[in-house]
This record gives sequence, C-alpha cells and structure tokens, in this order.
Amino acid sequence: MRPKAIILTITLLTWVATWASSSTAFQRLDSLIANQDRNIVRNEQHLAQVKKRHKGSTSLDREYRANYELYRAYVEFQNDSAQKYMRRNIDIARQLGDKTKESESTLNLMHLLNKAYLLDEVSMMVSTLDTTKFSDSQMLDYYKILSDTYLFKLEFHKGSVYESHYQQQLTQLRNRIAQLAPEGSERQLLYRANYLNDIGKTSEAIALLEKMLANYHSGERSYSVITSSLAFYYSRESNREKQKELLAKSAASDMEGCIMENSALRQLAELLFDDGDIDRAYRYINRSVADANYYGTRLRNVQASQLVPRIISAYQAKQENNYRNMRNLIIALSVLAALLVAGVLAMALLYKRYRRLSESRKRINDRLNDTVGELASTNEQLLERNKIKEQYLGRFLTFSSFLIDKNELRRKAMNRLAMEDRLKELKSQLKSPHFDYENAKLFYENFDSAFINIYPNFIDEVNNLLTPEAQIEPKEGEKLTRELRILALIRLGITDNKEIASILRSSIATIYTYRSRLKSRAKNKDTFEDDVKQIQVKVK
Repeated sequence: MRPKAIILTITLLTWVATWASSSTAFQRLDSLIANQDRNIVRNEQHLAQVKKRHKGSTSLDREYRANYELYRAYVEFQNDSAQKYMRRNIDIARQLGDKTKESESTLNLMHLLNKAYLLDEVSMMVSTLDTTKFSDSQMLDYYKILSDTYLFKLEFHKGSVYESHYQQQLTQLRNRIAQLAPEGSERQLLYRANYLNDIGKTSEAIALLEKMLANYHSGERSYSVITSSLAFYYSRESNREKQKELLAKSAASDMEGCIMENSALRQLAELLFDDGDIDRAYRYINRSVADANYYGTRLRNVQASQLVPRIISAYQAKQENNYRNMRNLIIALSVLAALLVAGVLAMALLYKRYRRLSESRKRINDRLNDTVGELASTNEQLLERNKIKEQYLGRFLTFSSFLIDKNELRRKAMNRLAMEDRLKELKSQLKSPHFDYENAKLFYENFDSAFINIYPNFIDEVNNLLTPEAQIEPKEGEKLTRELRILALIRLGITDNKEIASILRSSIATIYTYRSRLKSRAKNKDTFEDDVKQIQVKVK
C-alpha cells in the first residue's frame, strides 16, 4: 500500500473512532440530563441527613468540623449555603482565637465568592490577609484563589483590551503553583498542563492530562475539570470533534456528581448551535441556565444569556422558512386543484387550513416576542439573581418548540388527507377538539412543573393560610389543582379574572366563584390574596 493511502486510511479510521466515541458521550449526557432533577432531589435528601446528623453540636470545635463537612458537600452544589457555613466558621475561629482555622475558613469563603463572581469582595479580602503566617498548603490555596480570580476576569473580558493583561497574570500564577505544589500531586500536574498550554506547548499539555485522566472517574470534580481543560486544548489544535466529545464527558461528569457549578454544558450548547443541532442546543442551554440559577453564579448566567437570543432568532428563522414552504405548497395545490372537478371544495378546505396555520403562526410569534421581552428583563435583573423568569423562559422555549413540531406534523397529516381527497376524514380532524385538549393539558403540566420548581413549598404555605378543614391536597399524579393554579397566577402578579379565565380556559364566573370560595375558607379573609402574593421561594 502506498504511503499516501496508508495516511488516508489511518485518518479515516481515527475520524470514525472519534465520531463513534462522541456519539456515545452525547447519548449518555442526554440520559443524565433527563434524570437531573431526580438526581438533585436525591442529593438534597442526602444533605438533609448530613445536617440532621450534625444538628445540635455541643461545642465550638464540633460545630466548626460539622460546618466544614457541610461546606464540602455544598461547595459545588449551592454557593449561598456553602458561604453560610464558612462565614459561621470564621466567627467560630475568632471566638476560639485560632488563626489557622480563621485563615482556612477565609480562603474557603474567598473561593466561593470567586465562583459567585463577587470579585470586588475577593479583592478587598485579599488586601486584609497576612500571608506571612500562612502554611505551605494555605499559600497554595491563596495562589489558586488569585489564579481563579484572573481566570474569571479573563472569561468575562474576552476580546477586550484587558484580555492580554489578565492572561499574563494568570500564566505567571499557574507557573508559580506548578512549582510550589508537591511533585506529582493533582494540583501540580493540572497547573503544569495549564502553564504549558499558555506558553504554546499545547501538545505536551494534552499528553500530560490524557495520562492523568486515567486515574479519575466520571462523577468526580477532578474528572470534570480535566476533561474540560482537554476540550479547551483540543480547540487550540482545531480538533472540533474531540473538543465536543470531551465537553460532553465533562458535562456528564458534572451531572453524575451533581456538580451545579459548571460551564461545559453551556460551551457544548454553543458548539452544537453553530453546527446546526438546534434541538440539542435548546436542551443543553436550558439545563445550563437552570443549574447556574440553582448554584447561584452570575458569571454563568451572563454567559448563557448571551447565547439564548441567538437560539430564539434561529427558531424564528426556522419558523419563517416553514411558513414560506407552507405558502408555496398551498399555491401549488391550488393550481392542481383548479384542474380537478372537486377543486373548489379542496381549495376552500385548504384555505381554511391556511388561515388557521397563519393564526397559529401569529400566536407563536407573539409568544416568542414575549419571550424576547422576558429575556431582556431577565438580563437587567441578573445581578439580583432573579430566578423566576429564567425558569419560565427555559420551560416556555421547550414548550413552544414542541408546539411548532406538533403543528407541523398535523399540517402534514391534513395536507395528505386533502391530496388523497379524503375530505370526510379531513373535516373530522379539523372539527376534533382533541388536539387543542392535548395542548392545553401539556401547557398545564409545564406550568405546574415550572411553578412548583420555583415554589416547592407553595402548597404548604397556602394551606397555612386556610382553615384546617379547608386544606387543599392535589390528587395522586397531580401537582396543582385548579384552585392552586388560580392562586399560583395571583402569586405571579396575574389578578384580573378575565386574564386568569383566559389562561385556564374557564369562564370569568367560574374564576370569580373559585376566588370567593377560597377567601371564605381563609383564616384571614380580608388579606388572603395579599398573603398569597407574599409567599417566598423556600430558602435552604
């Protein structure tokens, strides 16, 4: 075999192997995303047991150790909770007069503030530290915090005039950490690889981390970090398929380990969107936004929000294209129908269908425009961690996409019946309310799930406002009753009976009756609805 043929064969086999490995990684990631909510619930239950085990510590030393264990459990899961335990440990260390513990807890808190992108607060704390009394391990932690600070600044200011400055500082810190860390340790190897990549020795960095990766398993934070770093290195070598495969593995590891502070899924969504895989990009960016909201990191929210409008625009363009195709098809069918004896009837039915599709398109466009408006409002309130609108944005994008697909399938079925001259079946399908019923049911399920995810304690809080004999309990398999949906809409600021009736597909009189009945069963009838509006998101 000729040398050129051998090289071509090897290249082809390598590409096939990479594609197969990438496909498997995506399938595993899709499965983990589908079960992520249950995984979060399991982790919350585990954390509740840990809290219960440490409840009522009898001494400051024991409380300090318990808080540290809870910090380790929350550090990659929920930033606010982890901060709470470290702030308490700083107070305990000061009461004990233990400077080592105080330094340890302060460094841990700075690590959390970095992840929450509270860099100004980190900078102020750095200026107060007395590093001359730090141990070797504390100095390494200190340099790592500085490294993370410059890394986050670099991510946020990518493409700006500050980028080269932050990159230079980051490279110097990575080299210092690699020199000071114990030889052969995870930190030494990882920062050595980062430094090699920074100075242009990307192939050496890849070889180092590929060897290192064999010692870790998916679900571990180290595995997630190493695969994410490798993905970045491969992007430097223009190996896009390998980059996507490693990002998928990193994101899957985050899901498996319930690591909510992550960026691999967002980066992967952007790559898939650029490749034209819009459906996967939708699912991944929605999950990424949900995880960022849950963890409490403004940087990840800002990064994700920059991608969401592009996805919405792509969907609008896709819908416009579908509409043009539908219009062209109707014109072609009209010309054909003019040649047939029953053409007039067929034209009338098709025109009626066309009008309905046009109206449906207008409604969907209106909803998408509303979504864009909600997104703009969400971006303005990112600094205040407004999780409610982002939650509904992800739900609504998925729901709108699903409705578009269902309308497209139904249109094709209608066109097929018309082309086959099966007019009775076509009339029957057009008159059937089943399609509208299914859409309404799907809307309620999405509304209930989104609302309960934001207000998991809503039903209990409502029952606290009602008399004991008037308690509301949803049936098995049901998240909200009609009464609870009315109260949920009131909590979201929708109080007009006409609007509520329109959303819940009921008469205004029915809504009025339900609201009057609920007030009559309240402990405080005069302030009942105002009390409902004050129900807050449950704080862990």
